[in-house]
Amino acid sequence: MKTIMGIDGLLVLYKERPELFGFLYTSTKKSYEKQNIRNGTFYLPENDEEEEELSELCDKYPNKYQDWIEYQTFLDIIEYKLDHHPNATKEDILDALVYYLENDAFLD
Repeated sequence: MKTIMGIDGLLVLYKERPELFGFLYTSTKKSYEKQNIRNGTFYLPENDEEEEELSELCDKYPNKYQDWIEYQTFLDIIEYKLDHHPNATKEDILDALVYYLENDAFLD
């Protein structure tokens, strides 16, 4: 399982783009708020067993773990932002993530 720390780690994950599927999970409360994404802890399962384990943790400890966003959607949000704004800053990408989490739509 990959453990990702904050927006910096998420951006490294985007650049590396491991060929994985499923969800990104988090132990960060209010994971749609900028500050929590900047500093939160996120998890990306690397196989079906880890995906199942994280899913069970979310069910068992809903105040501690939650699914955050589908991994492919996470990649798409950043790619969409960079396609429209190639010089987007980390803050711009953070805005795009929050916008998607709140509106289920991409931010131009």
